[in-house]
Amino acid sequence: MSHIISDIIEHGDAVKEFRIRKPDGGALPAWSAGAHVQLRFTLPDGSIVERQYSLIGSPGETQEYRIAVLLDQKGRGGSRHLHQQLQIGDTITLTGPFNSFPAKPAQGRVVLIAGGIGVTPLVSIAHAFHKERAELEFHYLARSQERLVLLDDLKALPSQQLFTHLTQVNPDTTDDAGHAERADLAAILGNYTGNAQVYACGPVSLLQDLRRIAALLDWPDSAIHMESFGVRGTTEDKPVQVHLAQSDITVDVAPGTSILDALVDAGAFLSFDCKRGECGNCYTQLVEGDIAHRDVCLTAQQRAVGMCPCVSWANSGRIVLDL
Repeated sequence: MSHIISDIIEHGDAVKEFRIRKPDGGALPAWSAGAHVQLRFTLPDGSIVERQYSLIGSPGETQEYRIAVLLDQKGRGGSRHLHQQLQIGDTITLTGPFNSFPAKPAQGRVVLIAGGIGVTPLVSIAHAFHKERAELEFHYLARSQERLVLLDDLKALPSQQLFTHLTQVNPDTTDDAGHAERADLAAILGNYTGNAQVYACGPVSLLQDLRRIAALLDWPDSAIHMESFGVRGTTEDKPVQVHLAQSDITVDVAPGTSILDALVDAGAFLSFDCKRGECGNCYTQLVEGDIAHRDVCLTAQQRAVGMCPCVSWANSGRIVLDL
């Protein structure tokens, strides 16, 4: 459905906030904390892309939707198109809202951890817990003061404790939150206490470190809720041959294409949902091979015998999956 860009607000030189309304000014569908919408648009080269963006603000606001987009010069062009081409009054195709990162009712301490632009879904989650009068901490990791976007939204919630953690990183790095180990995640988490919950969004490296440290502090997996952003592949990925043991199909997968997408294109049947290594729906048993795990949802036991082919890769040149 077509919607109108009603306003564009710049947050520093790298983030733009887009406000979106219905063409007739009517109410938009209601949404819940952690929700996102999907935008569909055509790039200058004619390719059609779809991108998901978290809704920010107070859940339930239906007069307009707000999204914040980080300009990624090394990305595939989606953020550049939004930053460089969209103007106030332009139309854009939007579907949703959807929610794969819902907030559960608070029953104890709640810790929110944002890495860079990963702050976006956590703003609405903070609003929801503020209304519940939860025991709330918000930890915001960014590389510099200028990267602390949406602070006005967070400061409007006086019931929470807001902490910022600025990192000094190499200027050439693409990790918007810096290196996760430079923030003391163990001190942020503390030892697990009954009914405590953590909600975190940021680069995969941050979330992987967070899950590892949480396990050392006896946090159960059920208390850790995560959403990731950013590209999971690395420049060190090599082509991999994937053999499906049950169907006797062999697929060659080149870096830049997920193993999941390559298998689906080859006619294999796999269940999947998020395609970001968060839900675990595409989890597949491993018969042979060594995996570079890049998901944020599997336990150590699951990783020992399987993988999420939507984001993970192979350390070996060939793997065999039980499909």
